[in-house]
Amino acid sequence: MNFNILLVIFRARFGLIAFTLALCVVASLVMTILQPKTYEAETSLVLNVSGSTPFEQSSMSAQLTAGYIATQLDIISSQSVALKVVDNLQLENNEELKRALLQDHDGSMLVRDRLANKLSKSLGVEPSRDSRVVNIIFSFTDAEIAAMMANAFADAYIEKNLELNMEPAARSAVWFDDQIKVFRIRLEEAQKRLTDYQQEQGIVMIDERLDTETNRLNELSRSYVDAQADTYDVKSRQLGQNHPEYVRAIKRESSLKASLDDQKKRFLEIKQQRDGLDVLARELDTEQQAYESMLARYYETRLASQFNQTNISILNRATKPVSPSSPNLSVNLISAIMLGGILGAVLAFLVEIFDRRIRAEEDIDELFGAKLLAQV
Repeated sequence: MNFNILLVIFRARFGLIAFTLALCVVASLVMTILQPKTYEAETSLVLNVSGSTPFEQSSMSAQLTAGYIATQLDIISSQSVALKVVDNLQLENNEELKRALLQDHDGSMLVRDRLANKLSKSLGVEPSRDSRVVNIIFSFTDAEIAAMMANAFADAYIEKNLELNMEPAARSAVWFDDQIKVFRIRLEEAQKRLTDYQQEQGIVMIDERLDTETNRLNELSRSYVDAQADTYDVKSRQLGQNHPEYVRAIKRESSLKASLDDQKKRFLEIKQQRDGLDVLARELDTEQQAYESMLARYYETRLASQFNQTNISILNRATKPVSPSSPNLSVNLISAIMLGGILGAVLAFLVEIFDRRIRAEEDIDELFGAKLLAQV
């Protein structure tokens, strides 16, 4: 069966094709008229991914940005945001909106949860391509309610985002508050140990004392060396052990050695005190630095827990849509014409198969296996 025969068949069955096409178009018109109109309202948000607070200024890579935006889309579509919309608009107490939203009478769930589920089913969240703009789309049979819900979801999402940022910071602030007390006690204990040690050892101006004793030790060391030289000189002259000069040199050397030994002992005691004081002073300095660092983190976290700004901005608020998004009359008509034409052609072909008629020379050869001899 070639194309010409098909044209002949379609021309012969034109009535059936036209009837099928008209039936599809009429059915589409009727369905379009009877189908409830649905309106779509859209609110646009801008997500700033550089940081949710002034304390977070680090920028994100492209991969992290995509993950961040995907997370925000999940938050917008979450049950908690839908519940916040229900609470903010007090839908449980609004009988008119409750009747408009709830068509069923499922008693197994709370009205608040049923309202949130209904809102979630009518919600659409779409990210813009290659940008940080996110569109919140709400579909409903009432244009005014659709706009109100789209804006309500945007506001509820911003509130939820603030909660998600502030709650961890608030918990951290409580933890830091407890730790501050511990670090303050440790600092006070370190200060007390240092003070007690100074009082027990009677340490006053230890650096100056150490310098004085060092100078005294050096002087005695030089004098002792000189005394040893004098003694060696006296011995070398062989004056005899009872000689006054020999006795004087020996006594002077012995006296200086005793003084030097006492000075060394005194110097080592003061140095030991100084070393102990340095250890306690370093401990105090370490505790002081740890306390100041913890205090700075505490104030930063405390400010973050009280920071009520967000990195989300509303670009465009939803307005009452003028025309419904569905049903779309033009799209339905085009679809009906295409479907009717195809269905009519198929029906015409099927009817031709079951009610075969001779419409061309080729049909005689195909049906009877004979050639056409003449045509009147």
